[in-house]
Amino acid sequence: KQVRVAQVFNSVAPRYDLMNDLMSLGIHRLWKRQALSHCQIRSHHHVLDLASGTGDLALLIAPLLSSKG
Repeated sequence: KQVRVAQVFNSVAPRYDLMNDLMSLGIHRLWKRQALSHCQIRSHHHVLDLASGTGDLALLIAPLLSSKG
């Protein structure tokens, strides 16, 4: 069973964001941007994106953060 589950995840992973686009008609991208706007992330904040899947949220967060320590 573990092998089969791994095969399913491995087959879906490369197309996960595309599948979300198709299934939600792109609305999931708006939801993610809306969620980030509620977080009120500022350049001096530290953000941990834990178990983020494809990392698309991290890619949206990165420009909001400063590289200054």
